[in-house]
Amino acid sequence: MSIRRCRSLALLSLITLLGALVPPAWAQGGSRYDNPQLGVAFDLPAGWQVSADDERVIAGAPADLAAMQEGDVPQGLVLRLLFGSFSQLGVTDASQLPDVLARLASEGGAAPSVQPATWGNAISGYQTEITLPDDGLTTRVALLAVAGGRIAIVRGLAPTPAWNGGAGAQFDALAQTLEFRLPARDQDLTTTVNAHDGGVLWHTQTPREEDRAVTFGGITYDMFEVMYLAAGPGGVLALNMTTGAPISFIGPWGEADYVDIAIGPDTRLYLANAAGADSAITVVDRAGNFARAWGRRGDADGEFAPGMPRTVAVTRGGDVWAVSEGHGAGIARRLYRFDAVGNLLLTVDLGAVNADLVDIRLDNNISTGALFLIGATGALNMLDSDGEPLVVNLAEEVLQGLTPLDIAIAPDDNVIVALAAPGLDGYGFAEFSVSGKLLDLFGFPYDEARGGEFLHGEYLRPAGLVVGPDGTIYAAETNPATGLSQAQAFSFRGDGVLPLAREALAGEIGASDAFAVDPAAGGGAIGYGQTVRGALNNRYPVHTYTFEAQAGDRVRITMRDASGQGELDPVIRLLGRDQRALAVNDDVGTLAPEGFSQRDAVLEFALSGPGTYTLEATRFGGRGEYVLTLERVEG
Repeated sequence: MSIRRCRSLALLSLITLLGALVPPAWAQGGSRYDNPQLGVAFDLPAGWQVSADDERVIAGAPADLAAMQEGDVPQGLVLRLLFGSFSQLGVTDASQLPDVLARLASEGGAAPSVQPATWGNAISGYQTEITLPDDGLTTRVALLAVAGGRIAIVRGLAPTPAWNGGAGAQFDALAQTLEFRLPARDQDLTTTVNAHDGGVLWHTQTPREEDRAVTFGGITYDMFEVMYLAAGPGGVLALNMTTGAPISFIGPWGEADYVDIAIGPDTRLYLANAAGADSAITVVDRAGNFARAWGRRGDADGEFAPGMPRTVAVTRGGDVWAVSEGHGAGIARRLYRFDAVGNLLLTVDLGAVNADLVDIRLDNNISTGALFLIGATGALNMLDSDGEPLVVNLAEEVLQGLTPLDIAIAPDDNVIVALAAPGLDGYGFAEFSVSGKLLDLFGFPYDEARGGEFLHGEYLRPAGLVVGPDGTIYAAETNPATGLSQAQAFSFRGDGVLPLAREALAGEIGASDAFAVDPAAGGGAIGYGQTVRGALNNRYPVHTYTFEAQAGDRVRITMRDASGQGELDPVIRLLGRDQRALAVNDDVGTLAPEGFSQRDAVLEFALSGPGTYTLEATRFGGRGEYVLTLERVEG
């Protein structure tokens, strides 16, 4: 009986083995199969073979693999794994997996029962079992969130009598041996992702206050573009969100050490107070008028341990989330949910959610209600609006060896994480998708040996983090050694208005540096057959060239990253005689000529008439040197 003649379940069409199987790549049964390129390993039963390509693995007895290749039903158990992205399934986060699995498996009828799946070391996932009586097959399939922000579709398949006769139990045991990790190509993500292609929009630095103790912590903002920084014992500092200019201090209110701040739908400011005896949560209006406070010190439910809370978030409905760690009796690490006036609604045992989660910071997605927690250990964790865990230890493989300090959710649902400086070659801020995929990095570690002021883009131990409505990231901290406090606005990609730390240092020591290049190093007149070089950075992101053309000319313009290491993502724009854009090319893609990468730019265009045309050599991202060539081609 042919598998191709089985009912066309949407799920089976999604996870079917596409195309012909490649020859067996690993054939020694009774041992451990390991595929570094896909980032998966599992115990291989005796006598089994494995076939694999760059997206999938299929394993089984040789006769069963041959039957599958012919489109026939195997006689015994077959294991299939298919790897893809969340976006390929239209999934934005792991909390959607059960609904997706049920929908795909329902074939328009009643949705099958879906249960949580804890197969191997998968981050999270869900499974279902389907019997196809017309084809005599039983299959158990799971959608699993795995390392690298990926989905693994894992399926065991056997004739129903064989499944009930032991193949099902064999598959259950095999599934528990699955080990997922970053694919080999992604294992150095934190070194290959460009951390120095962002831009600083403004930077405010204040000296130690003589009349008040100030330590910058959490950040929030209101609808009038006023930003509020928790300033430790100093109260709250209001800043102009557009320019970073200080407006005024408000508070403090009684015994205080305000380490985090959030704004509620009532427009009041909710402060995490690490010092107050009975005011762990302090609420004031934006003018500084005290409204209320709650949160006694103690180990009873709803009370806070000494030095807590250090993190606070407010939901769209006005409920207040806070964390208290270090209790000597009862639950040691607690997640509290209060209403807006301090009534305790919920206590969550964070040790039960993730035993590794310590030194916790939290933020909530205002639009979905999902709650995100990160710790110095324990990686990224997502809870639903009722405090039930959805995903734990997300992005653990990327954050290994790093120390997260704060978290913020962006309007596009991406997760921004502030990190402690791991060394002078590190980065201070990371951007993840909600599936845990690393998207970008930014930051220049502060050089403690150099000392003195923070330079633009530098960080030491960011203590406050928030993302504005336009995606701009705002961060704040205080250097305990110098007493200097800084706040800055930046983007992960694109141009800022301030020179970055690397540029400033190069200028101070007078060294030649491609990242501090003068506009004279690029731009001007260019002729056919000429090749020029230049360097782009946040200060000089575009070089403009002009050339003379005759009627009927067809031009070919190429622009490539001179480093060959992906430091620059070139873009070419061709402007007409009236300065209107005629054509643009970002990535040449898979048709890249020899010596070019897929991200280099190649543009061909037939010009309409004689005159002066303009080339803009610019970038989608990155920084560094480029090589630009202008040619006239036939036809």
